[in-house]
Amino acid sequence: MPMLIPTTTSITRTLKIIDRYLLKSYLTRLISVFAICMVIFVVQTFWLYIDELAGKGLSFLTISKFLIYFSPKLIPLVLPLSVLLAALMTYGNLAENYEFAAMKSTGISLQRAMAGLSVFIVILGITTFFFTNNVIPWAEYNSYNLRKNIAKLKPAMVIAEGQFNEV
Repeated sequence: MPMLIPTTTSITRTLKIIDRYLLKSYLTRLISVFAICMVIFVVQTFWLYIDELAGKGLSFLTISKFLIYFSPKLIPLVLPLSVLLAALMTYGNLAENYEFAAMKSTGISLQRAMAGLSVFIVILGITTFFFTNNVIPWAEYNSYNLRKNIAKLKPAMVIAEGQFNEV
């Protein structure tokens, strides 16, 4: 009976398939966890500013602009949480289904199995840095201008009961 010796091309093909599988399962969880956490944080932001927004006669478009301008500020809070939860869910699922044991039995180390996602996380970190450096100041500026314009157009927005106001 001839002994089958894996060639380097079959090993690299297997590793590419495993990397794609891990990245796909990780990305689906990351996107879903990110969306859920983002909704939670946007609702929290809405509740923080409800006293400024409610009862002032603002349109739905103005309130949604306000929330859209505040959303980029929430991404540095939501993304690390999403990355952690998605990694725990992905690797927990792999361990629960004995897929790590199957990888280990074929000779793939844990470090090699995590290498593809590690590269993705580094790229995600660099992208997040540039996003935080460019988009968040723009959104903060627009949010500040929107609040200032609303205060000029609707002075009732700024006036609070029992407080002196220069408007």
